[in-house]
Amino acid sequence: MIRRLRQRHRHVVIALGICLPGLFAVGIAARKPAPMVNELPAALAAAPQPSENFEWQRADLFMKSPVQVRLLREPSNSGAFAISFSAAKDFVKPDLLVYWVAGSPEIADSLPEGARLIGAFDPASALVLPPEAAVQTGRLILYSLADNEIVNVSKAIQFNDSPP
Repeated sequence: MIRRLRQRHRHVVIALGICLPGLFAVGIAARKPAPMVNELPAALAAAPQPSENFEWQRADLFMKSPVQVRLLREPSNSGAFAISFSAAKDFVKPDLLVYWVAGSPEIADSLPEGARLIGAFDPASALVLPPEAAVQTGRLILYSLADNEIVNVSKAIQFNDSPP
């Protein structure tokens, strides 16, 4: 019985050794090309950013990390706010996202319920704040998506006030 199983196993392995490379080549050749998009849909396009009307710059919002925050505003003082960040070269966190949460909730290990995604942490671009950020006190949260952890939480801040 064992001898018959060994012979069958040998025949199956030889057949697979001959057939699999050919099937693999046919599968690669029959693949559909990756879809290409000439331009992004409107829902995925970058939000228009306010012009560079500089309001203030602060380096004391985040206690754990040396991150500077600049507040920008549209030309009319009733316009939307935007923030931009600058950090030291050694401040490297994987997939860093910026969230806004209204109020001053206690933030432990996970994002609070009302946290709103503002965008990716990118010193080269400004992130438009949600409209309620202009009228409410809130906090900025730096969240690493790759590590699934909160990197830093800012002090409570209201953007329509001038910095202390």
